[in-house]
Amino acid sequence: MKIKLVAPIFGFEKIDEVTFEVIDEFFAKVESDEISFTLIDPAKVREYSFDIPLYYKDLLKLNSAQEASVYNVVVVNSDITKSTINFAAPIIVNKKEQLLAQIALDEIKYQAFGLAEPISDYL
Repeated sequence: MKIKLVAPIFGFEKIDEVTFEVIDEFFAKVESDEISFTLIDPAKVREYSFDIPLYYKDLLKLNSAQEASVYNVVVVNSDITKSTINFAAPIIVNKKEQLLAQIALDEIKYQAFGLAEPISDYL
């Protein structure tokens, strides 16, 4: 499905639309002509919760937490055990409204969520 970016994917500020696809119960992907990212549902691999700032709730037209699907970017390595997950900057998707935003979590409030945590810690 085509998804409009209401806040950019960090480093790719000029991209305003991507194709979003759920692959299976663990993984999804976002793609455009310029990017292709593998995403993981963090709830499948660890305890993961945070507060979505009101600004992003408004941008994403979220009326409840149930409308938000949360994913994290996976940097895939040919040796899967050397792949990493970015828990510090989740991707939030409102599938009903077809909207997406990436947010940066407060690094002091959410110290347990790293930028490049080894996926092997969760296998």
